[in-house]
Amino acid sequence: MPALQRICYVEDDEDIQRIVRLALERIGGLTVDVVADPGTAIERMVAFQPDLVVLDWMMPGIDGPTLFRRMRDHPATRHLPVVFITAKASERELQELRALGAAGMLSKPFSPKDLPGQLRAIWNSLGADRPD
Repeated sequence: MPALQRICYVEDDEDIQRIVRLALERIGGLTVDVVADPGTAIERMVAFQPDLVVLDWMMPGIDGPTLFRRMRDHPATRHLPVVFITAKASERELQELRALGAAGMLSKPFSPKDLPGQLRAIWNSLGADRPD
C-alpha cells in the first residue's frame, strides 16, 4: 500500500485552516490542498488527486455530510476515503456516515501535533481496501 502523501482539507475557518496546514505539512511532511469553499471542493479534489479527504462537519452552504454524499455520487471522487473533523455530531449522524463509508472521525478540539499520526493510522487501517 502506498504511503499517505496528499490530503485535501475542506474547512471554512481560516484559523483552523492554518493550524491544520502547518500540522500536516511541517509535522507530517504531507502535501495539503486547503479548500475554503465546499461548493468548489469536488472540482478541486479532481484537480489535486488527494489520497485522503478531510472534511469539516459544519460549514455554511454545504455541510460536510452533504459534500460527502455528493462526492459519493461523483465518479472521480466516489473512491476517495473521507475523514470528518467535528465539534459536534450525534451518534446517529456518525453511524449514518460510517454506513455511507466514512473512513474515520476526529473530534475538535484536536492536537495539531497528533493530527498527522491520527490520519496516517486511519489511512493504514484502510490498507486491505486500497490498491497498490
